[in-house]
Amino acid sequence: MQAWLHAALILLLALPFAADLIFPLGTAVWVAYLLPVVLSYAAARSQLPLFVAAGATVLMIVGMPLAPAGVDPQVAITNRTLACLTCWTLAIVGLFFIRNRVAIAREEWMQGGQVGLAKAVGGEQPLDTLATSALTFLADYLKAKAGALYIANGEGFRRYATYAVPAHAPLPERFDVGDGLLGQAVADRRSFLLNDVPDGYLCYGSALGQAKPESLLIATAQADGVINAVVELGLPKGADAQALALLERIAGQLGVAIRSGKYRARLRELLEETQQQAEELQAQSEELRANNEELEQQSRHLQESAARLEAQQSELEQTNSQLEEQARQLEIQRDDLTRAQHSLKNQAGELEQASRYKSEFLANMSHELRTPLNSLLIMARLLAENRGGNLSAEQVRHAETIETSGNDLLALINDILDISKIEAGKLELQPRCMSIPALLEKMDAIFAPSAQSKGLAFSARRTSEAPVEMESDPQRIEQVLKNFLSNAIKFTDSGSVALEVDRRADGRVAFTVRDTGVGIPAEHQQLIFDAFRQADGTVSRKYGGTGLGLSISRELARLLGGEVEVQSVVGEGSAFRLILPERYDGAAAVQADLPRSAELVRPRPSNPKPARRRPNVMTQDDREQLSGDARVILIVEDDPVFAKILCDVAHELNFQCLIASTADEGALMARQYVPNAVILDMNLPDHTGLSVLDRIKRDVRTRHIPVHVVSVDDDSQAALSSGAIGYLFKPVKRDALVEMLEGLEARMSQRLRRVLVVEDDAQQAESVKLLLASRDVETVEAHSAAQCFDLLGRETFDCMVLDLNLPDASGLDLLERLSADEAVGFPPVIVYTGRDLAQEEEMRLRRYSKSIIVKGAKSPERLLDEVTLFLHQVVSDLPEPQQALIVKSLNRDAALDGREILVVEDDIRNVYALTSIFEPHGAKVRIARNGREALQALDEAARGLSNVVDLVLMDVMMPEMDGLTATREIRAQPWGKQMPIIALTAKAMARDQQDCLDAGANDYLAKPLDVDKLLSLTRVWMPR
Repeated sequence: MQAWLHAALILLLALPFAADLIFPLGTAVWVAYLLPVVLSYAAARSQLPLFVAAGATVLMIVGMPLAPAGVDPQVAITNRTLACLTCWTLAIVGLFFIRNRVAIAREEWMQGGQVGLAKAVGGEQPLDTLATSALTFLADYLKAKAGALYIANGEGFRRYATYAVPAHAPLPERFDVGDGLLGQAVADRRSFLLNDVPDGYLCYGSALGQAKPESLLIATAQADGVINAVVELGLPKGADAQALALLERIAGQLGVAIRSGKYRARLRELLEETQQQAEELQAQSEELRANNEELEQQSRHLQESAARLEAQQSELEQTNSQLEEQARQLEIQRDDLTRAQHSLKNQAGELEQASRYKSEFLANMSHELRTPLNSLLIMARLLAENRGGNLSAEQVRHAETIETSGNDLLALINDILDISKIEAGKLELQPRCMSIPALLEKMDAIFAPSAQSKGLAFSARRTSEAPVEMESDPQRIEQVLKNFLSNAIKFTDSGSVALEVDRRADGRVAFTVRDTGVGIPAEHQQLIFDAFRQADGTVSRKYGGTGLGLSISRELARLLGGEVEVQSVVGEGSAFRLILPERYDGAAAVQADLPRSAELVRPRPSNPKPARRRPNVMTQDDREQLSGDARVILIVEDDPVFAKILCDVAHELNFQCLIASTADEGALMARQYVPNAVILDMNLPDHTGLSVLDRIKRDVRTRHIPVHVVSVDDDSQAALSSGAIGYLFKPVKRDALVEMLEGLEARMSQRLRRVLVVEDDAQQAESVKLLLASRDVETVEAHSAAQCFDLLGRETFDCMVLDLNLPDASGLDLLERLSADEAVGFPPVIVYTGRDLAQEEEMRLRRYSKSIIVKGAKSPERLLDEVTLFLHQVVSDLPEPQQALIVKSLNRDAALDGREILVVEDDIRNVYALTSIFEPHGAKVRIARNGREALQALDEAARGLSNVVDLVLMDVMMPEMDGLTATREIRAQPWGKQMPIIALTAKAMARDQQDCLDAGANDYLAKPLDVDKLLSLTRVWMPR
């Protein structure tokens, strides 16, 4: 390119000179000499414009005398002089222009090298990759034929990258400071550019051979004044100082990049080392944890083994002499028994193992399902009660819907347990005489509305041949018929559903449910009786359900001595028929084998406990013949013989009777039937009779019902304090029973109740009178102890309200006088005082309470609650302000207020639910997550390190230490022998209650918990 430029310049100089020889003097031929001067600006060398200007000057001088004559020579000289000056001016400008252009190009080249190097070493590159990237870029940019990069490593420098250098080339792997040119460059902190490189230096090559570069460039890289790398490049011949200048400029940039790469490498090494150490620590921690658990387990085993060995040693020492005497006889008997029972033991073991597996499965399934359901039902119940009054009616309905859905889920769980109990032979039947018309009326009342809502015709009738009564288990028959009828209505879209009772030719009774529904194919009519099977079992089925109902129904029919038949045509309908004998035959039916542990008499602690279960002999009552104006007495008694006696005596006095054999059934029937009076036994099979009394008196619908206790146990003080009107001890004479019933009859007919208010302050007495005022209450005032004593001697009162501060004697002295004088009759006494009693006064009241019913009241609503309790007033008949005060008093339970309850439960949902139950009643709840924490908390309370625990709610299934073990440990401690313990468990097997009571629990509740029953049992067992 430059050669063509030079040729053009010579040509452009020659053309004006030739024109000068042709044109006359004075022609402006000299202007053409300016063009080559300007054109020389494109040259690479800055001196070229000067050479062109010099040539143009010489040619203008030589051409002037040779030009033909023209203008005056002086004029021509002047013109050519100006032209020469102009040429030299342009030449000087061109000199500086080219130099500036070259400098700019050099700077752009240098900056391009810096930018390219930054891109090459950018990103998170390992040190080896970074060195290779930097060397490759420098070699490409400087057009180097070979290269090597050394990075500081310890005290010397190590080779990290090479470029175009053969593997066998004599290139050092590392060098130290001052070692050769590379070391000298580091020591002198400068760079070298060597030309004419001798043999033995850096070389480049390929598979065909190798050669040495013409020039050698050695440069250093540094960061913060410390040289950390050396670059050696083999350049082509004629390499100038520009490459050296570039390397010196990028020395800091390359040094910082290498330092960053070394930092990243070091960080990566540290991170890997840290991760490795963390993994080692975790492995060591797991190993230590496993060792600790193994050591703890071994320690527990050793302790248990030592305890067993000590017990066995003492037993062996006591029986050793007897065993030696009987050894020969036992050996002979053992051989005979071994041969005779070997096969029986094998079979028994297999049966026991299968039964145990199934029982454990049922218990665990019940626990896992009932535990979350327990919290759901309790919290829904609390929301539905809306004690705070902060929920809208719609929100209350939502809570009631949640509770209803939870109860439906509980019914499903019960269905699963029913079918399992039936298969295991552990379902109890309760046969008795039942009315078939009453059963049909009940079915009509239950299912007629749902059938009408679907537009179906519904009928329930008995044919003329069908009996009016039959002997069987009405509850199980209702369960089967409800399943048949609910299925019929569910699978029928139009037409009718009918229930018909008829007598078959063989004398058995047939309950037939007919529908005009979808029908069942013939191939499915037997499958539907299998558990969890339906006629349509596909995922797109139209009708829901579990498929358990018919399976349970068939098994219940078998237990009742009957069978189930089905007839069906697809598209026309179905007929399900329950066929039962008119008289239940227990020998012919399949009976459940009750566990023997349930027949054992439980050890009786100081507090009353539920009695053992009696055989299921049902006593006929009048529930099927109740009339609207009948006087009804509810008899809660588990002894069927004594219940029959009470029922006969009541019939003689024109009472109708209802009989309940358990505490739960008694409380339920009291709410359902609201009888005129209740006769209650204390020793019931499931709970103490005090729980029934408490539930009746805590319900505003039933608290007015007079309750008379007839029992073997002496719990008269607790019963009378809870609102019972009388207490008889078994055995009872018939005259005493008649007198008791006549007393109940008199209580029913009594409309006016009389209250004696003993208060020295007339204004305060008037306030109490206004508080208790109603149309059925007469209030009499006494302003001194003498006046009170005189009134009690002359008149009869149902209740007495006493102030302890009297003008002539203290209230305590009055109570002492009343308790000592048997000639004076006195009613229950309510001590009404707004102050806390001193310890001495408390002790005196307790002493008098052995002969007088004495209760305390510190607030008006509490006073009204206690008075209405002893007067047996119907709450709904009271004025609305008094009803509101009673509800307020019931919400703040005096029996629980300020008491300390220890809840031993591992499920946080149940802990929250139980806390929400008791805290609104004023109780303080403490939490223990397992049996060990419970023992620790109770031990601290016994040693005075924390508040005294009044009652324990003990869950059975917990980690570390279960509730049964914890209960036994508590009973083994001196401070735990009288501690009230109520066992809570989600297990629903028949032996669970007995296991809890045998372990030392005072009572037992199965989950999901009934809130009213839980509060009732807590109040009953709470120390008074």
